[in-house]
Amino acid sequence: MHEEVNYGSNACMHFTNEELWKYLIAKFENNPSVAIRTLSDDDREIEITSSTPIQCICFDGEKQDLFMSFNGNQTSIFVCDAEIMFIDEHSKGLFTTSDTFGNVVYEGNLRNLPHVEILSLLSDVISCFIGAEEVKIIEQEAPYDDENKQYKYYKPHIYEINVRNKNVDRNIKKFENITISY
Repeated sequence: MHEEVNYGSNACMHFTNEELWKYLIAKFENNPSVAIRTLSDDDREIEITSSTPIQCICFDGEKQDLFMSFNGNQTSIFVCDAEIMFIDEHSKGLFTTSDTFGNVVYEGNLRNLPHVEILSLLSDVISCFIGAEEVKIIEQEAPYDDENKQYKYYKPHIYEINVRNKNVDRNIKKFENITISY
């Protein structure tokens, strides 16, 4: 089990640069297929030790086909022009179908997780897309029940993501309502 977390009215995904380094970036340090760049909100490259908050992490250097963007109440992973949204439960009622249309939305509970576990989840998802050449998404509307809550402005979905890459061995990982084959 994990430690008790209380974010109160604060967004659950306000990460410090130190947390991003320790619990996310460091996991890819020895991976030769990953070229990390950290950017500020005005797209300036910044050092991890900077007092300027990291707004974006690119995992493929200058290419920027695989990157993560942080917005406090939402963190998004972008891969091959697809967006995977992780939304703070306190904000989900504000998102509309036009905000989420064409995007993958993670429906797991994030507010009960400490930052180390949220960042571990995000690094596990990112690891599925290292070396991705193409991403295909199959979306199905999730059946309404207590598990798949109906939000005021958008409906939850179940996603299958198929990643084309150069991996000889194929793997499958499931993250709540998202299944990734890579």
